[in-house]
Amino acid sequence: MKSVSPTPRQKFWSDNDTPLAGGLLYTYSAGTSTPLTTYTDSTGTVANTNPVVLDSQGEADIWLTNVQYKYVLQDSGGVILWTRDNIA
Repeated sequence: MKSVSPTPRQKFWSDNDTPLAGGLLYTYSAGTSTPLTTYTDSTGTVANTNPVVLDSQGEADIWLTNVQYKYVLQDSGGVILWTRDNIA
């Protein structure tokens, strides 16, 4: 069973407070650069791409496994906006 992170439909924002359309969310095992899979729903049968490509509203369905993750958020041009570690 997969757990939600922290809501199933996550929304991300640009630095100028607009939805991060086309943004890229890379997911890794916490504290590493080893890619770690997220899923499109609670069944964990369909993996997201890595990076997860955000839709025109800056949103994506992101479900996690029961381990800690690191998120790296980039804009559509590949510029890193932030990194967060130890997401569970």
